[in-house]
Amino acid sequence: MNSTNRILNRVFVFLVGILVLIGGATLVLVALVPLVRDSWTNATRVGIDKANRWLQATPLPESLVPVNGSWLWLIVLVAGALLIAVLVTFSLRQGHGHTGRLVTLNGRTSSGAVAIESKVAEHAIQDGLTNRPELVASHVSTYRVKNQSALKIAITCRRGVSPREASRIVDEVLFSFDNLLGLQLPALVQISGGFRARTTKAARLR
Repeated sequence: MNSTNRILNRVFVFLVGILVLIGGATLVLVALVPLVRDSWTNATRVGIDKANRWLQATPLPESLVPVNGSWLWLIVLVAGALLIAVLVTFSLRQGHGHTGRLVTLNGRTSSGAVAIESKVAEHAIQDGLTNRPELVASHVSTYRVKNQSALKIAITCRRGVSPREASRIVDEVLFSFDNLLGLQLPALVQISGGFRARTTKAARLR
């Protein structure tokens, strides 16, 4: 329940994994197989010679730059800067999606529009779950999903408490809050812990 693009994230991880696997396999072959090591040495030497010829054939204009060099280095620098910018942007977008606005009630009151902050729902539901002896811990957060606020309630059950019982407890608290608010909000309930949930987790979308 966040703005992380899962498909893009998985493609990126897959490509990085493939590159690391190929690089590791190549290093192992170079270190252990003499034929591969000799071929690698020859290919490296040829590649370095070609790179030197390209750099010598693409000098910077002396009228524009007072230092010796190749304009190919400028392309490398620009490409590196763009790659860094893309990776930084990609990293900053991970895990986002939290919202501070729960809902805006337009035309439902005589005073006009009323904006309800997410903390109202989070604190109210958290208080309703805190004193329940069946639960060890609970956490409530609000996300923005398809232009609509949605609640995520994560709870940890005590040993011996079934996921069905834990789900009923959360439903009661959510039902009370919906009645107080006057509308029903979508909610994802994540249940973990307890005797029956030692090796599995249950999630319920409401």
